[in-house]
Amino acid sequence: MNKKEPRSITLKLMLLWFTGLLMALLLVLNFFLNVSSAKEYMQQQLGSHAQDAATSLGLLLSTVIDANDLVSAELIIDAMFDHGYYRHIIYYDVNGQAKVLRHAPMNIEGVPGWFVSQIALEAPEGKAEIMNGWSQLGSVSVVSHPGYAYIKLWESLKIELVWFALISAVAFLVMQLVITTILLPLTRIEKQAKAVRNRDFSFRAPMPKTRELKRVAVAMNSMSDRLGKMFGEQLSLIEHLRTQSFHDPITGLGNRAEFDGRLKAELESKQSAAVGSLCLIQLSDFSSYNQKHGRRSGDDLLIEIAESVKSSVAQVAGAFVARRSGSDFSVFLPGIVDDQADKFANDLLHKLSGLHLVKQICRNDVLHIGVASTLTNMPLPVFLSEADMALRSAQAAGPNGWQRYVGESSFATPGEAVRQASEWQKILLEAFADKNITFHYQPVYGGDRATILHHQVLSRIEVNGELVVAGVFIPMAERFSMLADFDRLVVEKMIELVEGKGGEIRYCVNLSVHSLADEPFVEWFLRKMKRHPTAAKVLIFEISEYSLQLASESLERVVAASVKLGYEVSIDKFGVAAVPFAYLQHLSIHYIKVDHSFIRDIQHSRDNQFFLRSVLQIAHGQDIQVIAVGVEFEDEWDSIEPLGIDGAMGYYLCRPQEHID
Repeated sequence: MNKKEPRSITLKLMLLWFTGLLMALLLVLNFFLNVSSAKEYMQQQLGSHAQDAATSLGLLLSTVIDANDLVSAELIIDAMFDHGYYRHIIYYDVNGQAKVLRHAPMNIEGVPGWFVSQIALEAPEGKAEIMNGWSQLGSVSVVSHPGYAYIKLWESLKIELVWFALISAVAFLVMQLVITTILLPLTRIEKQAKAVRNRDFSFRAPMPKTRELKRVAVAMNSMSDRLGKMFGEQLSLIEHLRTQSFHDPITGLGNRAEFDGRLKAELESKQSAAVGSLCLIQLSDFSSYNQKHGRRSGDDLLIEIAESVKSSVAQVAGAFVARRSGSDFSVFLPGIVDDQADKFANDLLHKLSGLHLVKQICRNDVLHIGVASTLTNMPLPVFLSEADMALRSAQAAGPNGWQRYVGESSFATPGEAVRQASEWQKILLEAFADKNITFHYQPVYGGDRATILHHQVLSRIEVNGELVVAGVFIPMAERFSMLADFDRLVVEKMIELVEGKGGEIRYCVNLSVHSLADEPFVEWFLRKMKRHPTAAKVLIFEISEYSLQLASESLERVVAASVKLGYEVSIDKFGVAAVPFAYLQHLSIHYIKVDHSFIRDIQHSRDNQFFLRSVLQIAHGQDIQVIAVGVEFEDEWDSIEPLGIDGAMGYYLCRPQEHID
């Protein structure tokens, strides 16, 4: 576990401390200087007071002492002693004997003892001779009482302390305001730096008035512009690469290589069982159409067909379309089998037959569709061959039409018969009601294979004593609009699991695009994460890149909330949804998982290697970790590991496990 770095002091606080201490030091020094000056003044006043009193008393006593009237002398001394601040007054005769002595104790009311001991005023003695002409009659000694001086000093100290506190408070507030104003441009520059880190290059730091900070702001704005330009160029480069390598330039659809690669990855993946239907669409005698109407019109026809096919599959999550060659198109519909596949082929045929440019051919035997379905993993050539046989059968029938391959092997799953739709609905309802769902975990290893980044959560349900993988029952759950309920169940069970186990093991849970498109589910999900912050900190929620097309607003809400609620977000099937990669610029994504179609046989594909290298460069510039999915063979790992991949998962690295060691 990484140790937390100690919190560093802010520049504002440092300046406040420095200027505050400096001002306090100046005020304290000024205070002590004032006290010292007041002490010296009081000391001088005490000496002057004592000497003046002694001189005056000597003059007053000269007459009565000359007359030997000691009683009158005592009365004069008492009068002066009682009305003045004196410590003692003593009258000495000519022989130096004390004839009259008046002494007051050192009691000072209202002044703390520690103050008296710290100030320690000296009470100087004033002396005067009692003379009658040139004859000396005696002398007087007067010592002033310092109590009055202590009281005055103490009152002055209290007043100065009050002013000191008021000036300090006002000075601190003024300093804070001044320093905040001075450092405000730095705060804005910090916001700009955070915006750049979050891939927002549009933020501009305003120009400060100070020359030095203005230079910093100009440099930051320039850097932001350059980074934004570099990031845009990188995105354009990778988009161009993907377009050149995997897209048909006329229709904008995927090409044959891209389609076959993705389909092969789907069919041969060990991560899940392949369930879906393949449709091959062919417009016959396209070359004659080109010769008759011109190549431009032929391109328009292809584009019209492509747009119609794309719109037909838009609501099927994970579906992909390609132009194979000439006027041949192919479609893969994950999770669509049986009557759903039949309905899709029939609707698509009628839609294409009604296109304006197709009607211009003036023939009703040029458009045919072949359909093949599978419920299990199977080799790509076999699947293509079955769809091709269905296409040839439709063409042999003559008029525009479609056929579905009905070989027994296409609808058989090892160890079990095909269940009817009503049976699957009952199975799923019972499983969700009883929370009959279990998890397997597949570790996602770091690029060094020494650490585990997190564990991918794979769902299973039990049917007749056997565990059925998600690839089999998820299409059925989608068919009956039960995916949101399924995702709720998964999230709740994962929260229970995480809070029960504790620790710092991280788990990655997939959320379907149908759940994200369901507003009540999104609201429920965000409330759930807010109520369980401990679980949220160790959960990663994986969202398919298709969600950007079908539920972009909900996806943006979920991603934006991750910053506050603590969970992380991963994009699955990266690179295959034909979505512009600019979303990486404004969404706070933590991981992207490159689709297994790019990893399959990557050792033989320079295009895929270059694509992955470009993705790594862009993602690392945005603090996004790149994970390769579907690493099934050693050659594939040996090809991606030198590229600097952040993580990988697949059967070559580790198979799914029932428990985490």
